[in-house]
Formats: sequence, structure tokens, C-alpha cells
Amino acid sequence: MTKYIKCFGMFMSLSVSFTGLALQAQTLNIKTFSGKITDEKGAAIDGVEVTVIGSRVRAGSDKNGGFAIKGMSEDSLSFSKAGYKELRVAGKDRADISVVLAKSNGADYFNELVDIPFAKRTRRELNYAVSALKTDDFPKIPVSNLSSMLAGRFSGLLVQQTGNQPGTENIAFQVRGKSSYAQGSAPKLLVDGVERDFSDMDINEVESITVLKDAAALNWYGLLGGNGVILVNTRHGKARQDFINFDIQGGFQKVENLVGPLNSYNFATLYNQGLTNAGQAPAYNQAALDAYQNQSNPYLFPDNNYIDRFLNKTAPVQRYAVSLGGGSDKIRYFTNVSYYDQNGLFKNTQTDDYNSNFNYKRYNFRVNLDYDVTKTLSFSLLAGVRSERRTDPIGGGGGGTAAVLSSLFTLPPNAFPILNQDGTYGGTSVYQTNPLGQLQNSGVYKAITNVLLASISAKQRLDFVTPGLSANIFFSYDGYGNYTHGFTQNYSVVNQTLTPSQTFRTPAVLAYQFAGFGTSTKNNEVWAGFDYDRTIGDHKINASARAQQATSAAVDRIDYNERLFVGRVDYGFKNRYFLGFTGSYSGSENYAPGRRFGFFPAGTIGWVVSDEDFLKPTNALSYLKLRASYGRSGNIGPTYDSNGNLVRLPYRALFTRGAGPILGSSFSSTTTAYEVSPTGNPLTTWEKIDRLNIGADISFLNNSLYLTADYFNETRTDILSSANLPGILGVAVSAVNSGKVNSKGFDMSVLYQKNLNGVNLSLNGNFTYAANKLLEQSLPSGTLSYQSPLGYNIGNVNGAGNKRYYISDGLFQSQEEINASPKQSLSGLVVPGDIRYKDVNGDNIIDSRDAVSTNYTDVPKAYYGFGFNISYKLFDISTQFQGVYGRTIDIRSLVYSGPNNLNALSLDSWTPATASTARFPRIALTDNGNNNASSDFWLRSGDFIKLRTVELGLTLPQRLTYKLHMQKARFFIGGYNLLSFSKLKDLNMDPETPFAGRGNNYPYLKTYTLGVNVKF
Repeated sequence: MTKYIKCFGMFMSLSVSFTGLALQAQTLNIKTFSGKITDEKGAAIDGVEVTVIGSRVRAGSDKNGGFAIKGMSEDSLSFSKAGYKELRVAGKDRADISVVLAKSNGADYFNELVDIPFAKRTRRELNYAVSALKTDDFPKIPVSNLSSMLAGRFSGLLVQQTGNQPGTENIAFQVRGKSSYAQGSAPKLLVDGVERDFSDMDINEVESITVLKDAAALNWYGLLGGNGVILVNTRHGKARQDFINFDIQGGFQKVENLVGPLNSYNFATLYNQGLTNAGQAPAYNQAALDAYQNQSNPYLFPDNNYIDRFLNKTAPVQRYAVSLGGGSDKIRYFTNVSYYDQNGLFKNTQTDDYNSNFNYKRYNFRVNLDYDVTKTLSFSLLAGVRSERRTDPIGGGGGGTAAVLSSLFTLPPNAFPILNQDGTYGGTSVYQTNPLGQLQNSGVYKAITNVLLASISAKQRLDFVTPGLSANIFFSYDGYGNYTHGFTQNYSVVNQTLTPSQTFRTPAVLAYQFAGFGTSTKNNEVWAGFDYDRTIGDHKINASARAQQATSAAVDRIDYNERLFVGRVDYGFKNRYFLGFTGSYSGSENYAPGRRFGFFPAGTIGWVVSDEDFLKPTNALSYLKLRASYGRSGNIGPTYDSNGNLVRLPYRALFTRGAGPILGSSFSSTTTAYEVSPTGNPLTTWEKIDRLNIGADISFLNNSLYLTADYFNETRTDILSSANLPGILGVAVSAVNSGKVNSKGFDMSVLYQKNLNGVNLSLNGNFTYAANKLLEQSLPSGTLSYQSPLGYNIGNVNGAGNKRYYISDGLFQSQEEINASPKQSLSGLVVPGDIRYKDVNGDNIIDSRDAVSTNYTDVPKAYYGFGFNISYKLFDISTQFQGVYGRTIDIRSLVYSGPNNLNALSLDSWTPATASTARFPRIALTDNGNNNASSDFWLRSGDFIKLRTVELGLTLPQRLTYKLHMQKARFFIGGYNLLSFSKLKDLNMDPETPFAGRGNNYPYLKTYTLGVNVKF
């Protein structure tokens, strides 16, 4: 960490030096500029921000449009307001200035620059399928994972939260659905062109995010871009636009959708019911039930609510950030420093030696410098340092937070008293884990993760060779390391209900846990090549050629190496007709020599139809562009063995040493080497994706309503599958390229922007539909036609590769119904209250041949988002919703979660008295194979609509902030995940993360925040 801090100190020193150069005081005479600001119809405009360019001097126009501002005689002024085009005026020797501001329109939208790999293009020029947003309008909500802010904002991008624990919230991405059943189908995450995770970045560091979706955009990255790319670009300083920005936010996270705990009386009653259903004697007599209900003896008949005792309903969260930027035409800078702190939910964690409550802290540092060394040579340094600190209860056995949650959610409420009468920890021979002991006498684990991300680039213009030509080089170095330490301890538990009492577990005094450095990872990339950007009359050419070498090294694995040669040419004629080509020659050492490289071409075409004489723009249709792309992409895709372990160099046969044959008269075995199974496959290759994209960009209603729509059709071949070889061979092959999947659909985004009598209104929406079908896959011989996955989608409900389900037909209500039905052979015990299944093949037996392939999947068929930003005078409000459709979840394990598979949902289980209203099968403590089978009885809709973010702000009047020498001061309240609409409300489950608050999973959280932003 020390070396990272030293690097950061150097960057900060450079930043301060450059800031001083950029902000040198001027010595010209001061004068006052004044005038009036009106719109195109002559009406006065108030609230216009007037800025002396290159300084922090600002003023605002009054209700009559008048303004006055002090500056130097040679200064220029900037006039800006939301809904109007920015206007810059040279002051010179003028004292009175009349300004007319024009309202912004859609032409500006299509002339906005969009980031693509190592370049920028206007939306008008782009033929690619991309979704791009600036982050200026993103809410400032303190969440530990920046990725969650992307939900519902980009067409074609599915953002799914899969975990809730602070600092480790897992976010899964998919671009245009799923088109491969092999593992490793997530898109690549790139920051400033380098493969990096951006989830732990601070929101202030990010300027824009672009999602690349079609072959023309993705083929720049060769084998790495097959599943889509999310391109994140960090902020840079702008000449003569100096600022200092402070952000302060504090709030709390609130628990939702916790599993309902049972009290001891209900637990014992349901436990008896489970035994009775199986023909066994009850475990609890009436006296015990009465004691639990009356709580007459809490030591002999304890009644624990572990959740109330050890889990808070809320936890605090806070974020602080300061950023500054600006500079001159020669030197520009941006710097950001932030601190994030989030506590866990555990109670009773403070001891004299440590606090075992979960805690996550993060420090982020960012310095971006751009320096024009000469008129032809420019230089950039982009550097980020991040340090994360996690505190976790050891929880016994090293299980951490998950181990404690498992105790809270799965221990029977009557297992033991938390504390015995003499103050010792309660426990039994069966239940030896005590939650209080886990939190106060098991120790604490602390981990520090340090990250250094650095990139340096240089651009040399070569106009002396030919105008528009430049040479470029880019180098990145990323270092990741971690350090762990803490305390260990152990406790004993005592069962005082026995005579004599018995003690379990071996206590251990407080001791230092082993401290040391973990695996250190170092990644670096080099890109070098040429760019050619030139306009000659009606012709515009943008061309790039690059070579790349990337290496990722760690001490505990083989290095990863990739090499790439790529070229891109975009041509425009009259800014109306556009052609493009991208081609890459990409390779990886993961494949056999001679089979390591492939060529991935893609072509594009675009036509601005609205520029033609036969379709001149009107108020109804202001702009229309048609575009298309087609190409072949590649996906390197990791290879896994049958146990889910990653296989490196899958083309090689690997050998190990072990016992060999018995030789000689002593019958002793020899040591020999033998081939590891599965063996390598030298023909292993990458997935190939043929991609077609047809799109349109349209503007309606005098450039107020914008629509972008794309149709896509992709066929992916050579997907890795298990090899079905005859057993006589005696060895298995790691994988074979035998799969084929087709994926097609459409995505679209809509944006409406309008200024209505002083109300600035912005509405956004996006929708994606993606359907896939499995066309080819190697299958075991003898697979029944109705059990074949071919022709169905490739998603799975339970994530374990199972697409087959039994078809349920209600619950058996009597033994007579069971006797009259096909024989149920899925379990040894079938009694009234069990699930009845359909005999699919008609053999009068319910067995594995009655499970059928289905289209149920946890990958949604469609996903969408919508929201708005509205501002009026001092007030503003913004929201963003996200929804998914066509997703299915399996609630079987959720219904059976809790102590002995019992929880509040068990109260809705079948009994003879509740036969007509029961939602779930009978309670069974053992021999429950029939009801636990994978069947559609347990499937539920996982569709939802969520209010992801909401923020309400109040901006102080300009006349006040300018007097305080501020650009802006804003107070706001906000929230994350505040509302959810689904069909699972009656089950008290979150449809996106249904396992949250069950088993050993962290509870679902809502975030509420209050903040202030001040800009100087």
C-alpha cells in the first residue's frame, strides 16, 4: 500500500502544480460587463448562468434577463441554461452585451460524441449498435457497487443483482440476452480501454458509459468481445473550466423480505406434524407445547428469536468525495478523492478486544492529466488508486458472515438458551454453534485489498507525412494485492438440561490470526499504431490500425496472454452516406499451436435518409438514419471440467504422478505417471458468432422525441460441450466444440426532451427482447425426444443445467387417489398431501422418463427501463425504473428453508383440515423425494418492476450561491431499490434475489440517503 500512496502523492503534486499553472492570476484591468438575455422571440430569460471563461467568476440573469459580471477587458463570456444552446461571446472592449439564446434541438443530440474503442464519433456518423450515456444525470446514491446504477438505463443491457452483502454485491451483466450455454458468457468490462472491473469506482470518476452490441463495434477486441463490451471512460479536465466539487451523503440501509421465523410453539407443533405425516410418534408432548406457548421456563423450554436478537433492521452508510478539474489549453487535469463506509447488520458484536460486525470501507483516488507538449505531441496520464478494507466475523470454522447468518436462519428456536443461568453459552451435542459465541468469541477477520490502475499514452501528429495522420502508443499497468489479519478465539457450549451437564467445543483464548499477503496479480497491455482522420471536401475518412499485447500474471497460475492486430476504416460522403469496416486478427495461447489465431471481419453501411430531397425534415419527422452491420465475431470462452473447475490449456494432455502396477515378488506398488482424465482436446477452438444488425435512428416532433431501434440475429457455433465418447475408450475428453445456438430479437431506446414554460422535462425508456434456441449439442445416446434440449432456450431455472421438469397435477387428497394413480417411484413414501405427477410416457409409472424438457428459464425474454428528470426553478426530481419479463424462479428450496426445513411458509402446508386451501405439500422431515423432485409445482414468475433510483433535489438560488463564490449548491434526498412490484409479494421474497435473507444469504436492502453537493 505504501508504494501506491507514494505514487498517488506524486500524482497529486503534479496535479497541484498544473493547477497553479492553469489558475495564474491575470493582471489586466477589471471591468464590468452587463446586458440583457432574451430568447429568439425577444422574451427575457432568467436564471441563465453567465461565466467568465477561464475563471470561477459567475453571475446569473434576473427575471428581466439582465446580468452584470466583472472580468478583464480581454475576457470572453459563456451563457448557459438547461434547454438552451450554450453561447460564447468575446467581451473585448464591449460593456453592454445583448444576448439571444436559441433553444436546443435534436440536431445537437445526433452531433453528440460517443466513445468507441480508442476513438469518438458523433451519433450521426456511427453505424454501430451502441447504447451510450453520460453520468452527469446519474443520482448520487451511496451504494458500494457502481454497476448497480446501470440497471434499466441502457437498451440491450441486462443488469441483475445477485447478492446484497456490503462490498460484495454481485452484479451480473448480459448484452442482448444469452446465446451460449457454456460458462463465461458475461460481457467484457473495460475502463479507459483496459479490461478492468469498474464496480468499485466512485461515480465522480466516470464520465461516460458505452455498451457495444454488434459485430462492427465488438470486433475491435477480437476474441474478447464475443459477449459484448461495456466501455467506461473516466473524466478529464477541460480548458478554462475550473471547478472544485464537494459531495457529502449519509443514510441507512433497511432490511426487507426476511424469512419469517417461527416461535418455539409453532416450530414444535409443525415438527410433530411432520413426524405424524410419516407415521411416527410426535417428539413433543402437550406439556412441552404448553411450556413453549406460555414461556414458563426459558431455560428448559427456550423460545429464541435469533433474527430480532442479533440482526438490526437498519445499518448506516456514508460517502464523501471531493473532485477538482480544469486547466489551460496546454495542461488539463481532473482529480477525485472519495471515502465510502458501510456497516453490516449484526447486533451484540462489540467486545473489549474487537467489533465483529461486518464493515466495508473504500478509499478511491483518481488523477487524470492531459498535456500538450508541443503543437503536434500530446501526452496523457490516467491513474487510479483504490484501497478496500473489509471486517468480517470469523463465525466459527472460518465461515464469516455466511456462517453467522446460517445460524440465525436455520437454528431451531428451541435448540438451547443463548445463555444458561450461570452465564455460559447454551448448546447441545447436535447444535454446538451459538450465535452469541460466533459474534463475541470466535474472532474477527480483516482483509485489505489494494489496487493500482495506471495508463499512459502519447499521440504524435504526422501532418508532415500527410495531413490527418498520427502515431499512437498506449501502455497500462494494473496491480492487485491483498493482506489479511485478525484475531481468532473459540468458546465452549454447555447443555445444562442433562444430568450431569455436558460441555462441547474446546475454548481457545484470543490470539492473532495468521497475517500475510495474498496473491498478487499484475496485468499490463500495450497498444501501438496509427490513426488517420481527414476531411477532403465532401469526403471524411477515419481510420485506425493497432497492435496489442496483453499479459496477466499471478504467482499461483499460468500467465494469460493475448495478442491482437486490428484495423478500422469509417468513410462518410456529404455527412449523409457512411461505410465502415472493422477487422481483427486475434489469438490466445489457450489453443494449440497452429490454431491460435483467427480473423474477425465486420462491415457497416449507413444512410441519413432525411437529408434527401424526397424526404426533407418536417415538424413530425425531423431526422431519419438507416444503418446495418454484419460480421463474424469470436469468443474465447473459458473451459471447465465436469466438476466446474477451470481448465487452462485444454488442448494439452496433462499427467500426474501416483501409484502404479504391482511388480516383483514383494507385491509392492510402483510410482508412475499417468494421464489425467479428462484428457486434452487439440482441436478445441473458440466460439464463432455470425451477427446481423439492422437499425434506425429517428427524431420526431421538431427534434424533441428521439428513437433508436435495432433488430439483431446471431448464430453462435462451436460452443463447448461435454464429449459423449464410448466408455470402452477408458478416458474422457475435456470438451468438444459441438454446440449451436440462434439468438434474435430487438432493442430500442426512446428519449423525449422539452422545455415547457420553464419546466425542463426529460423522459427516457428502453426495451429489449431476446429469444434464443438451441440448435445443436452433443447428447447422450438414447435421449428421448421429449427430453432433448434441442429446440428449447438455453436458460436454466436453477442454474444447474437442468431443463427437465415433472408436470404436476395438484396434491393427493386421499390414499384412494394414490392407489388409483400411476405408481409414484420418485420416493419410498407417498401419502396424502404429496404432489401428484402426470404419466407422460403412459407406462403407468412415474419415474425419470416422465420429466420433460421445457422453456422455463431464469434469463428474462424481455427487459426494460424507464424514468424521468424534471426540473423547475430550484427543484428537481429524477427516477429510474427497471423491469424484466419472461423469467422463472424455483421456490422449492425457499419454501423448505429454515430449521429442519420449517419456516413461516410451513403454516400453509397441506393437512386434512386445510386440504382445499393449502399452498404447499405436507410437511415432511425425511423421505421427501417425491415433493423435492424438480417439477413445475414449484415454479413461479420472476418478473418484476423495481424503482431502482429516485432523487429529489433543491438548488440554492444563483444570487445566493454567487455571493458565496459558489457555482452551485444543491441539497437532495434519494433512495435505491425502494419499491418492487412482482407476483411474489405473498411469499415475502424478492424476485431478483429470492434467496436473500434465507439460508446463509445476506438480506435484501433498501437504501435511503440525504446529501449535499457544492461546486466552486
